[in-house]
Amino acid sequence: MTTFVVHPDREGPFPVALLYMDGIGYREQVKENARRFAADDYYCVAPDLFYRSGTGLTFDMAKLAADGFKGPEAERLMSAVASVTPERVVADTKAILAAVETDPAAGSGSKVCVGYCMGARVALRVASALPDEFVAAAGIHPGVLVTDQPDSPHHDLAGVRAELYFAFAETDQSATPESIDRFRDALEANGIKGTVERLPGTAHGFAMADLPSTTATPPNGTSNAPSSSGDETSARNPSPPDPIRRAGPSGS
Repeated sequence: MTTFVVHPDREGPFPVALLYMDGIGYREQVKENARRFAADDYYCVAPDLFYRSGTGLTFDMAKLAADGFKGPEAERLMSAVASVTPERVVADTKAILAAVETDPAAGSGSKVCVGYCMGARVALRVASALPDEFVAAAGIHPGVLVTDQPDSPHHDLAGVRAELYFAFAETDQSATPESIDRFRDALEANGIKGTVERLPGTAHGFAMADLPSTTATPPNGTSNAPSSSGDETSARNPSPPDPIRRAGPSGS
């Protein structure tokens, strides 16, 4: 599994943040977002979640949208997304945490995570499966998180102890106002501290500067200066949300 690791260019340790990519793939924009976390004094790790399907897979959102998310490229995307199962992302996260334990720059305390689009579901699952590790988690422009299916992502809320921040796009075909309200209600029903909001004037993909914000969403929601270059091993882009900023110092 390829990961991008970046942290402030001075002596640590720094609190660990995991950044889970969107469905467009592992690319420079993902690394740039990670650098923004490092600029806020985090030791940030961004893994390539599609590594089981190939190395450095990326997808052309404009072409996918123009084709109506049909055809060979869409099928390749959905195959890669399908490889990112809940069980696998938890196993991958455990492997990442075990690996960074040996790096003196990585803090040993509580951690945070953030995911974009598809990665928002990953962040929620990881926060639920590893509640002793994560004190805050965020999901940025996720797709729908509440369905009537037994594997609906909102069921993961039952295991979460972290503070949550989920920012949905105002314009998103999959995340309707009704589904966002249902997710907020589920968060409150589980007694979780956090914020769920629908950001005015935004469209799906707003946190990835290399994407034209789009109203189209792939099926199932497949959506101190840092070091100048991180370590890589085998529109609008907000800084870490307030819950994650507040959690940071205690994780050092």
